[in-house]
Amino acid sequence: MKKEFGTSLISGIIELTNGISKLSLLGNSNIYIILASFLLGFGGISVLLQVYSVISKSDISIKPYFYGKVIQACLSSLVTFLLLSL
Repeated sequence: MKKEFGTSLISGIIELTNGISKLSLLGNSNIYIILASFLLGFGGISVLLQVYSVISKSDISIKPYFYGKVIQACLSSLVTFLLLSL
């Protein structure tokens, strides 16, 4: 089970759709729901690279976007954890 969990996490960080799909096959435990919320908040590296390709020819930095997505992912998982705790 740990191997499938790690595969789902890495897959979700790289590409959201496949990661969430693999994660959904593991069950509906609260940890999986919280992790899915984190992945949905982050969006995946593929989205990050797509945004980077659009802004690469400008003087806009990708760093604030990346940090914002990490913060959004953390807040999403925190809110999900709190709601599941009710």
